[in-house]
Amino acid sequence: MTAKFIIKETFKITGRGFVLAGSIDAGEISVGDFIVFNAFNKKVKRKIIGVNGIRNSNPDQTNTGLLIQCENESEIDELRQWQPKDSIGLVTKD
Repeated sequence: MTAKFIIKETFKITGRGFVLAGSIDAGEISVGDFIVFNAFNKKVKRKIIGVNGIRNSNPDQTNTGLLIQCENESEIDELRQWQPKDSIGLVTKD
């Protein structure tokens, strides 16, 4: 494990893909890493293809969006129905 990511919400960016939004709890995350999380009682492992940080009014807190590679549009639509509620994502290099 190279990082731990707290998934707070998800959204779809038309023409780009699926985003896990939340915060990095430990470690560092880079494009090309993989994230493993549980959705709908199954383990999901996907490649991270984009990382964006968003500062908010609290300068000590950064929200992060992880754009992940999905198999197809129907997987994106299925994951969009998932409610992560502070789920943990473990980030690895492989």
